Amino acid sequence: MKPSMSNAATQPKSARPAETSFDVLGLRLTAKTWGDPNGTPTLALHGWLDNANTFDALAPLLPELNLIAPDFAGHGFSSHRAPGVHYTSMADVQDALAIADALGWQRFNVIGHSMGAAVATELAGMFPERVLRAVMIDGFAHREGDALESVMSNRRAVEQMLGGPKAPPVYADLDAMIRRVTEATDQTWNAAATLVARGHKLVRGGYTWRTDPRIRFSTPQRLGHAELEALLRNSSAPTLLIVANQGDTWYRPGIVRGTTYHKALRVEYIDGPHHVHLEHAPRVAGLIRAFLELG
Repeated sequence: MKPSMSNAATQPKSARPAETSFDVLGLRLTAKTWGDPNGTPTLALHGWLDNANTFDALAPLLPELNLIAPDFAGHGFSSHRAPGVHYTSMADVQDALAIADALGWQRFNVIGHSMGAAVATELAGMFPERVLRAVMIDGFAHREGDALESVMSNRRAVEQMLGGPKAPPVYADLDAMIRRVTEATDQTWNAAATLVARGHKLVRGGYTWRTDPRIRFSTPQRLGHAELEALLRNSSAPTLLIVANQGDTWYRPGIVRGTTYHKALRVEYIDGPHHVHLEHAPRVAGLIRAFLELG
């Protein structure tokens, strides 16, 4: 018998999230909230093709925080970007700040996983006066390639947008979707099921992904090496980078740049897969609690 898709029914009421949404910049951005409304404001930013459910295991272990985990545009229940509009980290930074502004948060913590960690790195570097502390989980601002590669990536992004996305596959049932995630990634059934629970929609013939398929297009307008160096030099918030030893490697060359230029970067290594915060939440929570001095 496979595990159920959600453990919400077994959680104490105080640990269960509430749903909310924000109408900003022509988008409706949905979010889950946990913790103490009077606690330290904290934005939690999920990874590429994931959604706010990625924090279902971690957030209840940080009850002192006023933690809000939005679905990025094109993910979860949030609006998709308008036709012809690309998905970029700059737009995600702008959306995250729009949510903080709507909440009246002048300063706040940020916790990011994977792509969300890269977005959080950029946010903290561009707006250091807004960020109290930052936690990056198996992700960081980094890029490969030279200037010509950037030009060609921009070209691919334009060509893909003009050509339009392919229709996502349809699955007979949710188990098939979960199985596909476990086959394509290092996630366990439970972790994949948690993300599929918020990432699917019902269509004729079965179920498919709610995520905007254009997110898979090449990302245009990425920061170059010089900009990344300046971003890190401009970052002032104490920052914890949690590296999952069995996780992703795309960002790891950027750790050298980070430790060279970032004024307040601390790096911790922990055994676990890319979604270590979902698979081994107590260990990750322990590091975060110590870093944020939650007691």
